[in-house]
Amino acid sequence: MRLKVAVLILIFSLSYLPLPHAEAQIGVAAVNLECSSVDPSGVVEIEVYPGATLTGQAVCTVSNPNSYQEKIEIEVQSDGLLSSYPGSITLGPNGEEEFFVTVKAEERMSASSRNVVVKATVTEMMGMPPPNLAEEEVSLIATIMQYSGLQVEVVDSLITLKTKVDYNLEFKVYNQGNAADRFLVGLTENSRNVLEDAGFSISIPLVKVEIDSIASPTKVRVTMRTPTGYEDWPINSEGEHEMTFKLDFVATSEFSCNNEGNCNSETVSTTITVFAEASESDKYLSGASDNALLVYGGSGAGVILLFILFIVMRRRK
Repeated sequence: MRLKVAVLILIFSLSYLPLPHAEAQIGVAAVNLECSSVDPSGVVEIEVYPGATLTGQAVCTVSNPNSYQEKIEIEVQSDGLLSSYPGSITLGPNGEEEFFVTVKAEERMSASSRNVVVKATVTEMMGMPPPNLAEEEVSLIATIMQYSGLQVEVVDSLITLKTKVDYNLEFKVYNQGNAADRFLVGLTENSRNVLEDAGFSISIPLVKVEIDSIASPTKVRVTMRTPTGYEDWPINSEGEHEMTFKLDFVATSEFSCNNEGNCNSETVSTTITVFAEASESDKYLSGASDNALLVYGGSGAGVILLFILFIVMRRRK
């Protein structure tokens, strides 16, 4: 009788115990993910100038907050950029692991910003499919960095002009960078000083031009007037005063000066030869004239070269 009572009490007690469930035994899947750029700016910077590595990186940490093993799949969406990363990571109880996400652009790609999304998803728990969807994602910004580039072309590299004339020199400026840029244009300081000291008058209507990346060149005009004073110039074999000058045109990227640590410039040159008709006296002095006026004096005076006296007096005057 006592045995029957004890059995009944045991059965009654067990009936009040909770039944075990699979979720209580295994729990639910969970994953934590953190990512950040390796660059101090906080964005993934990608340099694309010719010769650059073309890559940027983010460092991520994935962790398993549970007390059982998880297999976690890694997926990256990089908005048109190539990317490399581990396909999956297996973590033990309360484990974590660091990994890198590398994104790659193309050389000379236009400056822009791209979204990079890193996602971690639990695919196995203790070798079994998880009872719930457990995933976490982090968004990053990848920036295709701007770089400067320019090319300058001279339309007339060699010109011949008379004195006292106006002339427009033309130069073409190309933006070879990967974003719009402003360019400072003009003559080099030394070139301008030499030309103005020689009597040239020079003006440049535009001193700064903005050009889109890989667009048609912008034409820059340099207006000048050749010198009026030429009497001291050498006389050539044609009996003309002649002098040759060099005009140095320079364009400088404003972006490079402000952001790249040095100013990216390019210089091209035009050779300018200026001539003017020489007077007869100047021709005599230079030996360029075949005419000589010889005047013979009286007895005992010898040959008197009056033309020399005439020329010397004129030069002194």
